Amino acid sequence: MKNRSKALTGAVLAVGLIVAGATSAQAFSGSRSVTLPGTNINLQANAWSQSVLSGGRADFATSSKATVNGSAKSVATIKNTATIEARGVNASISVPGGVSVGGSASAKSLSWTNNNAWISDLGGTASYSGLTVSVHANSAAFAVHQGVKNYVDVWSW
Repeated sequence: MKNRSKALTGAVLAVGLIVAGATSAQAFSGSRSVTLPGTNINLQANAWSQSVLSGGRADFATSSKATVNGSAKSVATIKNTATIEARGVNASISVPGGVSVGGSASAKSLSWTNNNAWISDLGGTASYSGLTVSVHANSAAFAVHQGVKNYVDVWSW
């Protein structure tokens, strides 16, 4: 009976490790933050993109957040710019509302600005073609509060 219990426990642990590994491997993500000079306001850029590509479509999400001690803090202006990039041979990407970055077919960007808010976020589904190996998102956060400005960006890799 002890051996059967040990075998069952081992099997459950193995399945748990496989599921946990599969779950964490489903997305690329990144987060970086800076402080607005002379304030205690934290400006954070977050980027997420799916890591398993299938069917010529890839989901992404980006955000810019202003916080003080982890709580939302409204600022005069907060902007998020998402840049979605396809990597590979002859890779190209299409994002609804996106504009080419430097004339490149493999990178598109879009942005959103909010006033008197603590967050600005973007998300959607990009279409890719060519021999695309990966799709990554860059999140660029920009904020202004009482004339003080700062910027931070991060890639989802």
